[in-house]
Amino acid sequence: MKQPLPHSAEWFAALEQQNPMQAAQSQAMVTSAGHDAVCSVCGDDPVKDWQVDPQDVPSGLVASVRLCDDCYEIRSAAGERLVPF
Repeated sequence: MKQPLPHSAEWFAALEQQNPMQAAQSQAMVTSAGHDAVCSVCGDDPVKDWQVDPQDVPSGLVASVRLCDDCYEIRSAAGERLVPF
């Protein structure tokens, strides 16, 4: 499955179905910043777009995310394998 671009309408719609709380949190970060070039988790910038290693993603799940360096490091340290989007 081709992953949707983080913070796109398609991304939010898919994430709303998969994980409504995460979708609401990410939408709050974008709304608070007033633009979508912020971290999906904490709202910081600058950011990069990532996706979970395709080998680790069950079919049909949203596995792309926009992260600041700190959130990327935290998720990587927790064992999540992320690759550039």
